[in-house]
Amino acid sequence: MTTEHQLPTDFLRREIVIHVIGCGGTGSQLLPRLPLLHKSIMELGHPKGLKVHVWDDDVVESHNVMRQNFFAADVGSNKARVMVNRLNIAHGLNWQAHATRFTPESLRSYDTVDFLIGAVDSRAARRDITAMVSELSHPGYWIDAGNEADSGQVVVGQFGRHRIEQPRLPLVSEEFPEIISDEGKDDNTPSCSARESILRQGLATNGMAAMIVYGWLAEALRHGKVSYRGAFFNVAQGRVSPLSIPTPM
Repeated sequence: MTTEHQLPTDFLRREIVIHVIGCGGTGSQLLPRLPLLHKSIMELGHPKGLKVHVWDDDVVESHNVMRQNFFAADVGSNKARVMVNRLNIAHGLNWQAHATRFTPESLRSYDTVDFLIGAVDSRAARRDITAMVSELSHPGYWIDAGNEADSGQVVVGQFGRHRIEQPRLPLVSEEFPEIISDEGKDDNTPSCSARESILRQGLATNGMAAMIVYGWLAEALRHGKVSYRGAFFNVAQGRVSPLSIPTPM
């Protein structure tokens, strides 16, 4: 029998607040899909849909146009603002861009954080997210999306000090503590050219991570429940291995 995870019932009755941290390789592939999810769940009867915030202090560079979801005309503009403005105009939305670096203090003024999607693949960024979610009392989900050249992972975990009625989904930083360890070095050196960007990372790796995040959100928000909590994948080998829901004791 497959174990299922139930979303909080109030998610089906009110606006769902999503914060996306990072609008680079994975974030820029994920964000254009979220308006489709917003419109789909509203068509199915959800009263409010999604409210999305995007955090990124980086600007679009010429080599980003090749592997990230930007155009030549975007070069020199802030990534979060470019993407959010485009989606707001195209879909009649009122989502918000934050052209600043995400820190543990960034969300202290927000009463509700339902989903925190980390699309910044570094130990330092995950340490900041871990510090932030440890302060939140209301329950929510941290969806971690990370990748290497041809492989990656999406791990969904729950934060919040308020009572959670079912077995809690462990955070990526709890289950895989090495992902926030200060031992080792992040390889965040920016590519100098489009060619170098392509050679360093597979063409479909970020898109695959984005699709797994989107697939999980779509399944969970459409049905109010989901039977997996992320996946490991390898594009070069054509392999996807789902993460199972913890079994109740």
